[in-house]
Amino acid sequence: MPSAERRYRATALDRVFADTRIVTAVGPVRGLDVGRTRRTLTAAEQVGTEAHLALEPRSDARLWRYRTGIAGDNVSASTDPTDDLGKMLTDIRSRHGERSPLDVVVFDDHLAIDYSHGIGDGQIGVMMLAAFCDDADESLVPGLAVGLPASATWKALWRHYSRNPKTLADFWKLRGRHRTEADGESAPRRRIENWEAAKVSRAAYMSRARVDELKHWTAEHMPGATAASISIALWSAALRAEGVDVAEHIMVLFNSRRYLDSAQQNSHGNFAVGIPLHLPSGTSPVGITATMREVIESGWPIAVLAMSLLRDAASRVRPVARSQTDSVVEVPETLRLAVSDLGRVRVFDHLDWFDDGRPPQMAASLEPDGPDGCTMLIAEIAGGRTYTASFCSKMIDVAVIDSALQRMCEDPVALLHHE
Repeated sequence: MPSAERRYRATALDRVFADTRIVTAVGPVRGLDVGRTRRTLTAAEQVGTEAHLALEPRSDARLWRYRTGIAGDNVSASTDPTDDLGKMLTDIRSRHGERSPLDVVVFDDHLAIDYSHGIGDGQIGVMMLAAFCDDADESLVPGLAVGLPASATWKALWRHYSRNPKTLADFWKLRGRHRTEADGESAPRRRIENWEAAKVSRAAYMSRARVDELKHWTAEHMPGATAASISIALWSAALRAEGVDVAEHIMVLFNSRRYLDSAQQNSHGNFAVGIPLHLPSGTSPVGITATMREVIESGWPIAVLAMSLLRDAASRVRPVARSQTDSVVEVPETLRLAVSDLGRVRVFDHLDWFDDGRPPQMAASLEPDGPDGCTMLIAEIAGGRTYTASFCSKMIDVAVIDSALQRMCEDPVALLHHE
């Protein structure tokens, strides 16, 4: 007799990310409680037999099971300090012991989640933070159970290109224009041992006053530039000002849910893709905005997802190779950037923030895909922005990243003015 147990058919992107972790945190928040968080997690699991946050990701299988009883020892309390968000994320990521697909750490005034990227991208991470902090009216719990339907990619692809057939040609042209080239044999290289153990996150805060100043200045001098394009320009400029050799191709994260019908845009899974864009030094936020708009209008992000499905259908499932803890890798001296800007995060508006002088913040550690990678996540809450950089400290010193973050957050206008 076939099993009646329901299974989830993982996409190629799900399996690629199954062994990768996202660690994210929010605070300072009043009224956090381990028991209440466990009850919220249990309620989310019980919404249906296919609650998306209950998945058990596996890189070596196409069919994943839904776990039961997911709220237990994986929800724990901590009295560790929370003043340094970057250190808090790093400590959570590097702690000893087995990981469950979803772990929650409840501090006195912050809540953090360490989960498998296979469960979903940043969208489910943000929603889980908001619900596990406070879902008194039970409005957030049902949404945590909703996964993207298996047909989501093909429907989104048809929805975009049937309405805009000419953009298919635009996609191929753009892809060729931004194609990355292999480094020459003469390019400087660095040998790094045990790089995964040296992953570090650092976080910095741009005050509401500085954000307002930046918005007013860019509106006057760089009309049309988006907040995301400004963040990309600021971060690359800050690193270069510290003497860091930054690659001209920057990986920009695009949420492909924009191509879905509005009824499916809040569904969870891995539906955001990174696109490497050629953005050499001196590219203005206006130029970055124009490039990002071209990418979106061409359908490049959803085309990437469709191509990954086609390749996956023709291949055998194999576990994703993970770096050994004692491995030695050789990489270019140039730092590769990946940037994800969440923009204004409004799902935390219902939280009761501590009024202790610290601003409301959300930080997140996104694992770099190699020692020469550096990921950046930006989230705006209550007018202020938090910037979280994750990188290999054997590739670039923590002090250099801290200095670049400080430079960017204390005087962003000066950075853009001199670009």
